[in-house]
Amino acid sequence: MKIIAIETSTEICGIAYIENGKCFDIVEDRIPRQHAEKLPLFYNELIDKTELHLSEIDAIAVSIGPGSFTGLRIGLSYSKGLAYSHNKPIVPVPTIQSLLYGFSNNNNIVAMLLSHGNKYFIQQFYNTNGVFVQDAIEVHELINIDELKDIIHDCKIIHFGCDKLFEGANIENQVIEINPSAKLIGELAHQNYDNWVVKKPYKLVPDYVSPFKIG
Repeated sequence: MKIIAIETSTEICGIAYIENGKCFDIVEDRIPRQHAEKLPLFYNELIDKTELHLSEIDAIAVSIGPGSFTGLRIGLSYSKGLAYSHNKPIVPVPTIQSLLYGFSNNNNIVAMLLSHGNKYFIQQFYNTNGVFVQDAIEVHELINIDELKDIIHDCKIIHFGCDKLFEGANIENQVIEINPSAKLIGELAHQNYDNWVVKKPYKLVPDYVSPFKIG
């Protein structure tokens, strides 16, 4: 199976080519507020490097959220453009689950992603006989690590963009940053293709989790 995977849910923008569950090539960079401009260029660069033709691709995978409101819209819109042009399905991949996939550990885990301001997306995963069971994603407004400790207990924390919350806290061994990546999106899409694929993605929308409000 051949998949083009797109990640735009955070400051990181990337596109990868996945074949049979393995990432063969990727173009990716941390470029805040440049996704709309750079994603088409990254796509062209990937196609030039791999000599792929979109007609050869089986599906488009995309980070579906939560994450940046604008970034998610850009990623899904571009994915739909590719999918519609050659009648390809889309595999929407939960952003936070891709962070978990990028972390090789069998402990109970809390995954966090900055929303905006002092608001964070938080999802807890519990290892039950080798299978992760997940809670629903919650949005919490947090000022410091003590407020986080009131919510979670005895878990490893993986995150992206939450450095400010952990400043000055003596928890280095408990907290690990995982960068979102098109590689993770594509490999996870391959693993879960049958359950997640949307063959007619006309009404597919980003998973914002909660409305974005300013002020």
